[in-house]
Amino acid sequence: MRSVFNRTLRRDLATIALIGLFVQGLWALRLPHPSYFDAFYYTTNAQRLAEGYGFTEEIIWQYLDDPPGIPHPSFTYWMPLPAILAAAGYLVSDSFRAAQVPFWLMAGLLPWLGYAVAWRLTRQRRLAWTAALFTAAGGYYASYFSQPSTFALFAWTGGGCLLALAWAQERPFAARYWLLAGLAAGLSHLTRADGLLLLLLGGWVWLLGVRQVQRAHLWQYTQGALLFGLGYLLVMAGWFWRTYQLTGHILSPVGTQTIFLTTYNDVFAYGRSFDLQSYLAWGWGNILRSKLEALSLAAQTFVGVTGLTVFTFFFVWAWVVYARKAETGRFLRPFTWYTPGLYVAMFLVFTFPGQRGSLLHSSSALWPWSMALAACGVDLAVDWMARRRRTWQPAQAKRLFAVVFTLIVFLVSMVVSGAHPLRADEREAFLQIAAALPPDAIVMIGSPPDFYYHTRLRALVVPNEPPEVLLQVARRYGATHLVLNEDRPPILAMLYTGQLTLPQIEEVGRFGESFVLYEIRQRGG
Repeated sequence: MRSVFNRTLRRDLATIALIGLFVQGLWALRLPHPSYFDAFYYTTNAQRLAEGYGFTEEIIWQYLDDPPGIPHPSFTYWMPLPAILAAAGYLVSDSFRAAQVPFWLMAGLLPWLGYAVAWRLTRQRRLAWTAALFTAAGGYYASYFSQPSTFALFAWTGGGCLLALAWAQERPFAARYWLLAGLAAGLSHLTRADGLLLLLLGGWVWLLGVRQVQRAHLWQYTQGALLFGLGYLLVMAGWFWRTYQLTGHILSPVGTQTIFLTTYNDVFAYGRSFDLQSYLAWGWGNILRSKLEALSLAAQTFVGVTGLTVFTFFFVWAWVVYARKAETGRFLRPFTWYTPGLYVAMFLVFTFPGQRGSLLHSSSALWPWSMALAACGVDLAVDWMARRRRTWQPAQAKRLFAVVFTLIVFLVSMVVSGAHPLRADEREAFLQIAAALPPDAIVMIGSPPDFYYHTRLRALVVPNEPPEVLLQVARRYGATHLVLNEDRPPILAMLYTGQLTLPQIEEVGRFGESFVLYEIRQRGG
């Protein structure tokens, strides 16, 4: 009997992998290059790694760590694992397609996690298959998964950490699950700075289990916590050492400054630092308003992204039902604590980064779990209707609804992800700008990673500062040219529209729909 189950499981996993890889292959082929700021950043750093330059970069995209010049150490703000994986692709072939391969594989195989969660909750193969197909659709993440970024990677490391911790809740003396969870927590942190929350989660759910352990078994249970910490440190210790050598701290102090931002644009501030005193000076009214706005956006993200709009009802219903059951509540405990913890941390602590993408990225760890629960929720809804309509045949209705909702999840995913822009016009404008520049130009621009990827010209971000400070930044880092477009910092609006002119900044030409190129003259002011 067991051999029959194993054969069926292997066949299911193989078929699911083929479906997932095919679906994600279509999304991957749609991308001729990275499609948004973060992916450009990871991709350009992957190129540098593959070319032997180590963790250094020829762009400056933020000034909070006071970069000394160009080039300078990379990943003092974000974490490096996506670039490391993409660099492995570049070592095989110097092409963006090769860099996509690790992420395409992770995205294509992610439905395995959805299958595993639904199987554990229900022991029903049909529901496990439905969960796998829901996960394969990708939702809002479909257009992001198959490029160098944190989405597919954190879905595996974060979602996998939740699964390992769930197994550890059910088998608290099985040390291998605690070790696996620790390794996954370390990989999550090496992927995203907020992956640190999974380390805290592991410690918390371990403490919750202490109350149910007999004193005679306490040491055996404690070994699980030690192995969890060991697994985490096996991954993170080397990066802690590198960060300490650069900054004198094992964690970059840049991230803590983002807690005290009063607008997201101040991520690009120059010569300013942000702390509790400056934050409180902003005023309690502004602080409260920002938290309420972030809470509203977090709620929209939960409904629109984690639950994929129409599936949120089924997902939450199943979550409540299975969390209350003795046989499944312990398994869901890590997910049940992590999900609200993540959302609270993003809207209450990291208020502005959370609104501008951090929550979207981090919630990818929840995707295989929410889709597994959504599949279970559809079944619960059919059972609820069947108890009220005697003419219903639940078994037949469940199969029909599984097919219908699978089609819906793929349709919704195509609509929401298909609208994600490929930024081809930006590429053409950047190439035209580069053709008008000398090869040693250093360009100040709104999207340095994008510009560097397309042109290989050194670049630094336009600071969120007035023109006189912009010129100070240009002098310090040797910027020779400035590019502004409609997305420039608001404080530079008059410079962009021509209402303000400076002798040190002379317009050279206009490119694309909204890009204006200026030459920066290093004289006067």
